[in-house]
Amino acid sequence: MCGIFGQITPGRPIDPVCCYGAIQSMKHRGPDGLGVALGRLSASSPAFLRDPDVGRIQGHSQRAAADFFLGHRRLAIIDLAEAAYQPMTNEDGTVWVVFNGEIYNHESLRQTLSAAGHRFQTDHSDTEVLVHGYEQWGETLLERLRGMFGLAILDLRQRTLFLARDRFGEKPLYYRADSQGISFASELKALCRLPEVDCTPSRQALVDYVSHGFIPAPRTVFDGVGKLPAAHCMIVKLDRPGESVPRRYWSLRYEADPEQSETEWQEQFQEELGRSVRLRLMSDVPLGVFLSGGLDSTMVATCVSRSVSEPVRSFSIGFSEPRYDESPWAEQAARHLKLRHRQRIITPTDLLAEIDTVAGIFDEPFADSSAVPTYLVAKLAREEVTVALSGDGGDEMLAGYRRYAMMHRIGQWIDRLPRGVTRAVVGPWRSIWPEHVRGRAFLDLLVPGIESRYRRVFSDDTLRGKMRPEAVPEWDCLLQSSWSAEGGEPVDRWCSMDRQLYIPEDLMVKADRTSMYASLEVRAPLLDHKLFELVARAPVSTRFDGRVGKLPFRDALRGEFGREFVDRPKQGFSVPLGRWFRQELREPLRAALLRPNGIVDSLFPPQAVRQLVDGHQNGTRDQSTRLWRLYMLALWHQRVLENSPARVTANAAA
Repeated sequence: MCGIFGQITPGRPIDPVCCYGAIQSMKHRGPDGLGVALGRLSASSPAFLRDPDVGRIQGHSQRAAADFFLGHRRLAIIDLAEAAYQPMTNEDGTVWVVFNGEIYNHESLRQTLSAAGHRFQTDHSDTEVLVHGYEQWGETLLERLRGMFGLAILDLRQRTLFLARDRFGEKPLYYRADSQGISFASELKALCRLPEVDCTPSRQALVDYVSHGFIPAPRTVFDGVGKLPAAHCMIVKLDRPGESVPRRYWSLRYEADPEQSETEWQEQFQEELGRSVRLRLMSDVPLGVFLSGGLDSTMVATCVSRSVSEPVRSFSIGFSEPRYDESPWAEQAARHLKLRHRQRIITPTDLLAEIDTVAGIFDEPFADSSAVPTYLVAKLAREEVTVALSGDGGDEMLAGYRRYAMMHRIGQWIDRLPRGVTRAVVGPWRSIWPEHVRGRAFLDLLVPGIESRYRRVFSDDTLRGKMRPEAVPEWDCLLQSSWSAEGGEPVDRWCSMDRQLYIPEDLMVKADRTSMYASLEVRAPLLDHKLFELVARAPVSTRFDGRVGKLPFRDALRGEFGREFVDRPKQGFSVPLGRWFRQELREPLRAALLRPNGIVDSLFPPQAVRQLVDGHQNGTRDQSTRLWRLYMLALWHQRVLENSPARVTANAAA
């Protein structure tokens, strides 16, 4: 795990001070070392520098008239030797890679490549597999990778740069390209150190954020900077760097195999799940698991405990408010599995103390409130381990969210009606039903078409409708344009849309930024494409019964943990926003949202914001989700744009 940055400006010298500042801005992602490769595209033997200071980089850059820079901040996890530093090259120095993530099947790939004649210089680095794999297979290397990654491969022979991101978007990759060159980085803050990047928020992106609570790829909060979508790659021809277009390299087709029995499928699923977990246990540093007490993390912890001989470390966060606390369930699971469990009970004061920090962790405005406890459990785990396994992905793979059951029931009758009838019945009611009255949210979902209902879940049209007219450009909603049709039953299509949108744009943004800010690598065994492909070949009935999902996990865990543990209502990792905004955060909320000439004021009329705040604080209606969205926008603007200059000197970055 690490942070990567690169800049390539063919025929034009790079600015080594800016490049150094960019890679150093991600020191939290890789506190164990810095590696740099720089040189001239048209020359041979680029320089490789291990742990250089800015003066050394400047000297090499000037002597070589360097027009490319590759940088890597290292979090050492696999192959701790100096030989495993990045950037890494092939035997003759013509192919270079910088890479953020882990390749879990690197040992088998190394054997295949060695048999094909490739010579390896490291003992067991997964990075070196990428160099030789690209030499051997080119872009089709991606089809063979089982892992999480944001990677860049510079091919000096072909004068190309290959960028790729893993199938679920576990690892980020931002880029900026024009006719003069291309830059890329693991975090947006690194690109903001470059003078050519305009760090003025994009109006289109701000409307995205107001609508969804995040900014979907390929857009970012800054015009001119792109976000490579999950499961996409891009070949950049360095003679024409501004003309490159990302392409999807993996998709999933839901189509049940009629020849396979349910019993056979269940056996295959449990076998593949165990393999996925075991692959993610490889590490040369201490490793543990996140254990919330929910089905997903308990399933992962169970598989881990079966795969190792020594007691496994586990970590959880509990809350002093019982309504939000799952820690008793986590303790029960830990006792049963004989884990070395550590938990911390968090008070409202603890949570509130981290809100400012969390708002600044994300380079773009981000409104998932569970980022606060996620950051706290990452910090707790980092006190003992460098790697933690999570339960992310189970809901999307096995239809675990409550909304799937609700959408299933709605779809059973509304999709059978002619669209004209639906509009004629629901339309008039929506026009007269007050937005604040109970039941309006349900009424909003009574629209024909699965994709339309999904968009209603992830788009707050009401909040967007309160924006100043001049603040809303001709908005291009990216949600449906980013989905690839993958067939299957309605529930399959919901899971597919969540995998393509919610996982990469929310869950993985939260997991990556919070954990890497704590210098912790998080691995998600349930986000394995082999598992998802296996699920896609089975009938919906193997995972969802019309009321609840995750049937394979429930069946596997019920015998060990009992019905009370397995069949209790899903709780989630939430925080008491409603109460905070009426009590502890009452005045900070008003100050941030009602601030004249602030970011919120530039987007919304003051009376509209005041109405939201007053309505929530006097108990008229719970507006906590919308208020959190606006509050995070205000704090992000203050922390990232107002109080932290985008471009700093190299000395400050160091």
